[in-house]
Amino acid sequence: MKARARALYFAILLGTLAAVQLRAQVVQLQSGFRPLSHPPIRVAYSWDMFAIRLDRCVVGWDPPLAIDGERVARWHDRLPALEFDAVFNDANWYVAAAERGCIYRTQAATIAYLKCFSSSGRADERSYDCP
Repeated sequence: MKARARALYFAILLGTLAAVQLRAQVVQLQSGFRPLSHPPIRVAYSWDMFAIRLDRCVVGWDPPLAIDGERVARWHDRLPALEFDAVFNDANWYVAAAERGCIYRTQAATIAYLKCFSSSGRADERSYDCP
């Protein structure tokens, strides 16, 4: 009896989720969305409801910073070994993170650098002297 109740619960849950997604897709198609032609409009509970454009940057310092007895040349060096670093939706947040890292510099002439890929597909490299 428990197995049948679990299976029924799972089927109802899955069916409800599928119905909500299907409704959202229909609303997007009725609003003029065509795949691969332009972005869809935002519809509550649609597959892309939480999708935002992101800028991705590699942040580093030359020479490396000294943080908790470790040499840190790139922001990634301080993070757990995961697939992704912290992500911001605007490159200016990465610039702010690089500037905050500059307080750990070991030499007066430390350069912070960023290699960014914007959500529009552009690549951008910048560097500046730590303040």
